[in-house]
Amino acid sequence: MSVLKQQTPVVRPLPICIHLSEGTSIMVHRWPSKYPWTRRYSLSDCSFCTNSATRISVCPIEPLAFCSKRDIRDSDVNTDIRILDIIAISLTTGEPGDVVAAAFDRQERLGLFLAKNGPPTLEDQNATARLIAAITDPATKSVVEIFPFLLSRCRANMDKRINNLHKSISDFYVDLGSALPQYTPMSTEVEFPGSTLYRRGKYGNGEPLFRTMLSDLVGEICSASAFQLDPDRVDSSLQRYSWLFNVAEPLLHSRFLKELCGDRNRLNLARKEKAERLKRRLAKVCQYFSGVTQLVKRAKRWFPDGQIPYRWVNDAFVGTGEARFDLCDDHVDAVQRAFGLQSLLSSETLHTLAESFPDMPSNWERRRIVNTCIYAELRIILHLSASSLSNISRSRITLEQSKRQPIGCSKRSCFCCTLWIDAHNEKFKTQWSTSGSHGKPYATWALPGDAARYGTSDVDAAVLHGVSVRLTDTLAWLFPGQKKISDEHVSSGDDSSDSDDSGKDWREHVYRIGEGSEAVDF
Repeated sequence: MSVLKQQTPVVRPLPICIHLSEGTSIMVHRWPSKYPWTRRYSLSDCSFCTNSATRISVCPIEPLAFCSKRDIRDSDVNTDIRILDIIAISLTTGEPGDVVAAAFDRQERLGLFLAKNGPPTLEDQNATARLIAAITDPATKSVVEIFPFLLSRCRANMDKRINNLHKSISDFYVDLGSALPQYTPMSTEVEFPGSTLYRRGKYGNGEPLFRTMLSDLVGEICSASAFQLDPDRVDSSLQRYSWLFNVAEPLLHSRFLKELCGDRNRLNLARKEKAERLKRRLAKVCQYFSGVTQLVKRAKRWFPDGQIPYRWVNDAFVGTGEARFDLCDDHVDAVQRAFGLQSLLSSETLHTLAESFPDMPSNWERRRIVNTCIYAELRIILHLSASSLSNISRSRITLEQSKRQPIGCSKRSCFCCTLWIDAHNEKFKTQWSTSGSHGKPYATWALPGDAARYGTSDVDAAVLHGVSVRLTDTLAWLFPGQKKISDEHVSSGDDSSDSDDSGKDWREHVYRIGEGSEAVDF
């Protein structure tokens, strides 16, 4: 039970269970003034539905909690995905559209398949070689030695994460006043696990009050996140990012933030969403330090000879939905078509649209030209699936497909990727999986179509149907509501557990760098 005292009873939303076909369904939760989120699951999971032939049925089943896919994977797969996510974020620049995906190649010896939203460049190839050389260097012990590479390759993405954290932590001040009176703290070690270095440096041998330490952490994160990395000053950038990590990690793993994220009181829904957003952004900032250090340790264990074979997917897919599209002149026309109306939208609807989405006209005008592409996760699946069918026997394919097949991403998978991967797994009995999805559809997502000649038309159809269900349900029930709740709140940066990170040496090293008591020569 949550230790946040609830002032009123929690009223659970009544979801609907939409059966797309026999054995498959999508659950849609309807929270007030929020877009629905969807999640595919087996029909056998729904104890209220018994007629598998029913096309659409409605049943009052209990809502699923917001969770990552980590809960339904074994520990080895979680570890693989976490490492693959870190590889992907270490290779992405953070520039618009630059999304990287990674998967393990286990055909001969352990290696990597890499892909991005588009063809890889020579710089991508060079960056991969530099990253592998850095993490396998015998002198490399932690992220400290990797930081110059990260600064040169990933600075835009790192700056974006720092800036987003600054926005969230600044907003968090407002929620402290409302949440603290309802919260019953425990011991400092329970409230802030793993914060020994911070407490020793901040308070000496004293034991701070819970509110004091929480306030200090929030204040220091707010101050420490108000900067941008300087590519010409590696030492200074390392020191500032180190200190941000030193103060962000204790709050990320704090019991207080965990309780805010788990609050089921609907009256606190807005606060819960902000807490979840803050936790994701804390994890994303910490990932570049704790995650990359974990990558270094794993690389030395898995590749003791320092050789990591890798291959960038550079297939020229044919018959896909990749193209340039010119959207209609007016966003109102698009909304009207989505409603399926022959007549013009009512003045009331137009007023609500303008009031709820004031930036829509300018955003529409700025993005009227859309260039679609096959996303990175799907490029890996298409490449490996085609290779499997052409190079190995059917029995071998069946054996390989029975295993978990994790894919790491530099950005959470979109709504369409999730639908496509789920449909592909169902049709071909594969077990492709990413760390999670943010539930948003993107205009630049292209259907694979004939790119995989082993029958993906059925998979594409499942995506089209899923998007149609989402759009129809959203317009019919919630238009023009607020920004939707994501169906997956955990990103590639959220699974931040470093269970195999047994040593504290690197953390003490980073702490001393952050506080300015130790310098690093590159």
